[in-house]
Amino acid sequence: MRKWNVTSIAIILLLFTLLTGCGANADPNTEQPEESKNQNQITEEQSSGDEVAFPVTMKDATGKEVEIKEEPKRIVSLMPSNTEIVFALEKGDNLVGASTEYDNYPEEVNEIEKVAANFELNVEKVLSLKPDLVLAHGSNLTTWESGLKQLEDSGVTVLVIEDAQSFKAVYQTIETIGKALGKKDEANEIVENMQAKLADITEKTTEIANDEKKSVFVEISPAPEIYAAGTGTFMNEMLEAIHSENIVEEEGYPTLNEEAVIKSNPDVIIVNYSYVEDAVDQVLQRAAWKDVTAVKEKQVYQVDEDLVSRSGPRIIEGVEELAKAIYPEAYGE
Repeated sequence: MRKWNVTSIAIILLLFTLLTGCGANADPNTEQPEESKNQNQITEEQSSGDEVAFPVTMKDATGKEVEIKEEPKRIVSLMPSNTEIVFALEKGDNLVGASTEYDNYPEEVNEIEKVAANFELNVEKVLSLKPDLVLAHGSNLTTWESGLKQLEDSGVTVLVIEDAQSFKAVYQTIETIGKALGKKDEANEIVENMQAKLADITEKTTEIANDEKKSVFVEISPAPEIYAAGTGTFMNEMLEAIHSENIVEEEGYPTLNEEAVIKSNPDVIIVNYSYVEDAVDQVLQRAAWKDVTAVKEKQVYQVDEDLVSRSGPRIIEGVEELAKAIYPEAYGE
């Protein structure tokens, strides 16, 4: 088994939280005040029916009022989840810059100029792309605060998008970006489709869960220092949506010793990382875990971390992937 020291684990967790669009810089257990949640405010004079007329004044995730004078034609996204939302709103042709190589969906993003590397924002490169809107993100706000200030001082409009840690917040994020891009109706349609699909997934798992509600352990970093998804996290909300029980009672993303997992004896283990080769096999081969139900019955599954971690339109696909792993019977599998 590959050994990981404390520094390696810290770097990996930073990658996981910073670049997936579902970062841990914001406390997932802290309820945002109503003022900061209401990012998508527009004044009555700026609204015409269901369509957004420019200029639009909005409050971003920092509580700051941002005026978008005209429909954005050149957009830079500083988070993969923002990027996916822009494409879902059919504004991908206007995206001239994206954050890093982690911006990988859809395929067209691979051809777009990347503006950050090694956690450093290349302000000069952003400015060279002449954006009229930069979509920043709450999870990297502290890291890139000075760079974002330079962009604003250079006259670039910067809108900080909330680090969404719940379904409700994801929906609000999509609506916020939709209004910023003049795509309010499209955003509403995306949200409605997501809500309908989530309701369908919840219904599919209800009957089976009533017969036998399964306990689940979500591992986001491997032994010897095991990090897990606990209560108060978006992952926990996903598990609740499909009627499964998280064995981790601690809040946030605690480290657990192997004895704690063995004692909890989960029915299913979800591996939510991809940087370890043959991660599922490594869990199955842990000698001390041989009597854990999930290991004994080979109910250990790896999920697509982009799907279950990015706070964008595909998050519901991530929930469905979890549901199929935990309750395959609900899908005839």
